[in-house]
Amino acid sequence: MQTKEPVMLVVMIEARRLRWFAAGLTMTGEVLPLLSSEIGDLEPYTELGFDEQASFLRHRFCGILQHGCDRLWPRMKKAVQFVFIFDEQLEDPSGQLTQRVAEHFVEWMTNPPVVAFAAHDGFADIKPGQLERLAGDPDPTLQNVLNDSLPALASATAAPELWEVSRKRAS
Repeated sequence: MQTKEPVMLVVMIEARRLRWFAAGLTMTGEVLPLLSSEIGDLEPYTELGFDEQASFLRHRFCGILQHGCDRLWPRMKKAVQFVFIFDEQLEDPSGQLTQRVAEHFVEWMTNPPVVAFAAHDGFADIKPGQLERLAGDPDPTLQNVLNDSLPALASATAAPELWEVSRKRAS
C-alpha cells in the first residue's frame, strides 16, 4: 500500500467578498489550488441570527474540508492539519462570529487538528509572520511552512484559472 504525502488543507476566507478557497500545502511549501467558491457563496449567513450564522458557517466549512480532502486523496495526499485563514473578521453585529466559528473547529475536529488565523489586511499583501492566531495550537514546523508559503497562497487566489469552482449550494 502506498503512503500518502502529508499536506495541510488551507481554507482561505474572503469576508467582504463572501467567498473561500481551499488549497493543499505540501511540507515543502508547494501550493495545490483545489477549490474556490463563487463570490457571495457565504452570503446566506448574513440574513440569520447569531447562532444560525455560526451553524451555517460550521456546516459550509465542514463541506469545504470534506471536498478538499476528496481532491487530495486521488493525488496521493492526506491532510495532516486543517488551517483556516480569514482575511478579516466576518461581519456580524457582535463582532464574535469569526472567533466562535474558529473555536468550534478547534474543539470538535481533532484529527487532523485545526488552527485558525486572521490576516486582517486581506490576502493581497500578506507576508510571513503576519497572521494572528485565533484558535488552535499550530505545529511549529507546519507553522513555518505556512508562513513561508503565504505569498504563494495569496498569489494563487488572484488566479481564478487555477481553481475548480465549487457549485453554489441552495441554503
